[in-house]
Amino acid sequence: MSNYYSVLRVHMSKPSRNLASRAGRPLALAAVAAAALAACGRPNAMGEADSLILIADSALWADMEYATYDALEETLFTTRDEKKFHVTWVAPGADEMNELLLWRQVLVFGTPDDPLVAQAAEAAGRDALSPPELFQTPAVWATGQAVTAAVLEPGRERESWRALLPQVAERLDRDYRAWTLDRMFVSGADSAFAAELQERLGISLRVPNVYQTVFRDGDIALIRNDNPDPSELIRSILVQRVAPRDTVTPMAFAAWRSDIDSTQYNVPQAFELDPRHTRPVAVGGAEGIEVRGTWRDEAAYPAGGLLIGRALRCPDATYFIDAWLYSPNPRRGKWQFVMQIEEILGSFRCAAP
Repeated sequence: MSNYYSVLRVHMSKPSRNLASRAGRPLALAAVAAAALAACGRPNAMGEADSLILIADSALWADMEYATYDALEETLFTTRDEKKFHVTWVAPGADEMNELLLWRQVLVFGTPDDPLVAQAAEAAGRDALSPPELFQTPAVWATGQAVTAAVLEPGRERESWRALLPQVAERLDRDYRAWTLDRMFVSGADSAFAAELQERLGISLRVPNVYQTVFRDGDIALIRNDNPDPSELIRSILVQRVAPRDTVTPMAFAAWRSDIDSTQYNVPQAFELDPRHTRPVAVGGAEGIEVRGTWRDEAAYPAGGLLIGRALRCPDATYFIDAWLYSPNPRRGKWQFVMQIEEILGSFRCAAP
């Protein structure tokens, strides 16, 4: 952990939150720009998967802006409340359209006669649209792109926009989760580690091959992924088997965590649990608690991040789990890495299937 502090990798800048068109630009300019892009062939999509470019009429957006942010920019706790997605609105015909139509995630809100909705429908092979409805299609203006079209009912644009927002949010959430977990297991699961974990600790976890694993002291398993570099990203999970306990509490987890942080990690860690994020859990035949909070290196130039802790009771033993994330780059969303940790924790089983 001594090399946390090297220079961070530079990521592509995201566009500003709102990008309005210049006054007097007709909607048809958007179709002209899109046709020009198609004529040149499809370049590779730009941007991050959690950055959403939303294209809609400016008058509609003025009325629907706050409802849309509320629906699509849900927050989760990392070291602070952080948005899952970041929405940037742009009006059709804006100077920035040529670039933003190449974004990885593009949302178009419009009626069936909207030129961009029509182009997305053609790419999807849709001969007829029945508003209000939602559809998706890949690679309309760029390779590797996902386009989500919310088709609004003429004369009831605002009402149909509002009615479609929950579907849009659910679809984006589901697709982002699938994308994250597919990438996580692209190299497959570590079957050798799973077998040894069952033999040594009597439990099962599904861990990707890209994670490094080690056993310590007979009752501890350490699972860690420093890719691409520990100065940029670390996902760490430590599991310890202890004697059976009748009950487990946040205080019991905190006492255990205080004992292991100076002996199991290269740099001792201070931590703080957030009582708002304490909950009971039941997973894989075990019951217990989950706590969340933050950790911080006790070093001259301290690092820190999210902590997820669990204490789970199986029939013949209790298991304490300390999972933490280090991802200091403010340009990179942490949600995908939190999901990866949660996926491993959710695969816990008291006995291998």
